[in-house]
Amino acid sequence: MEVLKVDKLTIAVINGPNINILGKREPQHYGNETWDNIEERLKKLACKLKIELLLYQSNHEGDIVDFIQNNMEKVNGAVINPAAFTKHGYSILDALTASDIPFVEVHLSNIYSRGGWHADSIFSEKAVGVIAGFRGFGYEMGLNSIIDFLSLIKGE
Repeated sequence: MEVLKVDKLTIAVINGPNINILGKREPQHYGNETWDNIEERLKKLACKLKIELLLYQSNHEGDIVDFIQNNMEKVNGAVINPAAFTKHGYSILDALTASDIPFVEVHLSNIYSRGGWHADSIFSEKAVGVIAGFRGFGYEMGLNSIIDFLSLIKGE
């Protein structure tokens, strides 16, 4: 796994379907917080950590693949919430694997306690780590985790 040698890390935060309607959608699982609120917290954390973020959300699998392919030379790592693509988003997983970008998988709800199709992730085996069940705070945990991982493999 090769990590870009740059002064400032760039991390992609990638979201799958329906993350754009957080706060309105099944608050018993995802909470009442909107994606805009989570995004603002991530931007503040990025400033504090002196890293650059590329934030992306799409309801369309091919668009996510295009984003990964178009940015794979620009990013050091990624935090991804595949959302409804968790079980069947093979083209997204293939793009991540082909890019050799280390990534942390994040889920707002605890997909393992929910059972059924929610508990089956094709991404987990390839992810550096999986964070689930902490709602919006999982993204901050994911961001800190991928940065720590990149520091470890870089030898810092």
